[in-house]
Amino acid sequence: MPVDLTAFTGDRRIQGAIPLTDDRLSDMLNSVQRIVLRGAEVTDLADGMPPQTADVTLSIGSITVVLSTGRRGVETRRRKTDVHRVRLGIDRYVVTGSLHVPAGWAIDPTARQPSAVLAGRDLLVPLTDGTVTYELDGEYVHESAETILVNRSQAIWIDIDDGSSDDFDAVEDKPKVYHAAMAKDFTGAS
Repeated sequence: MPVDLTAFTGDRRIQGAIPLTDDRLSDMLNSVQRIVLRGAEVTDLADGMPPQTADVTLSIGSITVVLSTGRRGVETRRRKTDVHRVRLGIDRYVVTGSLHVPAGWAIDPTARQPSAVLAGRDLLVPLTDGTVTYELDGEYVHESAETILVNRSQAIWIDIDDGSSDDFDAVEDKPKVYHAAMAKDFTGAS
């Protein structure tokens, strides 16, 4: 059964579908080294050119964020969790969503290091009911999804909602994460 997804890399937004070979997309992506999206729509976020259609092979480590909808796994296998609203800076993106942790597991709301908060998790960590925000042509773009997977190894900062602010999801006041587009074309195209 194919599942629609939108994958973000450092400078591209790639939208397509892949066959789901596991109960959950996060489990499947965390168990493979690469995925192939056939006939994907590829948008270069660095140069703002119109989207192109292409077959794309992505290494899982190069993916920064994945947006997905659809089932969240087998309901009978779910465990009780506590939910914490978080906001992460990953490359050029700010991602806001609900992080699920084992019930009773304490999270320090003052922690700012993603490596400490997300320690022991798979490479792609799921957040629910989230939004990814990025800048395109000088404007903020907000894309929401039921499930967002974030690459914990590329997270630069994290904020944990302590409940003291009504505008926790606002991202315009967060520090920008600057991204340098690839300076050299390694494809051999001239």
